[in-house]
Amino acid sequence: MKLCLILSLLVLLYQASIGLSDDVLTLADSLSMQGRHDEAITEYKRFIFFNPDYADNAQVFYKMGLVYRAERDWHNAINAIETSIDLSQDPKNANERRLSLATTLIASKNYSLARLELVRILDSTNDNLLFRRALYFSGIISIYTFDWDSVSKNFGDFYSNNEKVKELNSTLHRTKESYKSTTIAKILSTIIPGAGQVYTGNWRDGLNAFVLNGVFIGFIANSAYKKDYKDALLITFLLSYRYYTGNIYRAEKDVEKHNEAVDRRIAKEVLRIVSSDEP
Repeated sequence: MKLCLILSLLVLLYQASIGLSDDVLTLADSLSMQGRHDEAITEYKRFIFFNPDYADNAQVFYKMGLVYRAERDWHNAINAIETSIDLSQDPKNANERRLSLATTLIASKNYSLARLELVRILDSTNDNLLFRRALYFSGIISIYTFDWDSVSKNFGDFYSNNEKVKELNSTLHRTKESYKSTTIAKILSTIIPGAGQVYTGNWRDGLNAFVLNGVFIGFIANSAYKKDYKDALLITFLLSYRYYTGNIYRAEKDVEKHNEAVDRRIAKEVLRIVSSDEP
């Protein structure tokens, strides 16, 4: 009789705990939908702590990861979503969560790890929509990293619309035409100080370099003409050489700055082309 009573009490307690757990999850989901993220995370953590063997803890970790992501807490979001992937029993669910992990990594600018997760999806999924989404975000990473050959390949595979591909490739072609050469800039600045900066469109610094180096060369020539070789050598090695080599260095940096500006402009245009096509 006592044993039956104890067993009955245990059953009631178990059922009550299940009901309480469901309530906690419902509360956490509700708080998340209301944008009360800190409270939602607390409830998800409470649930996991008291229910470590819950059959679908993978989903709980995933929901918690999405809340962290909404808070832009990338570190905890990544950890929670990774845990949900590790706990997933269904490969399709795991890949869907892996896509969320990849987009979170992109948002946190961790492009190399994001690319790795997308490659895993592309190599393992049979779901056409998931495959296309992974291909799309692979292209997005290539845009952010200015890897234009990969952009062309990824979106060439992604689009079946040839007109879209032509528009994209035309935009990418303008990138190569707009680039400046560091070698040419350095050669020009070696021959005529400031010419390398002018080559990149930086007329102000180019003219300054030309005038400044011209003044030093004039002093050196004048000192040499007067046979004041000591002053000529002093100006050459203490001032002129420094500014002359500096003008070559700045020409190289101006090219890098110019090319980066070209990359950013093209990236903006490419994003405009593809942004409406996210599957």
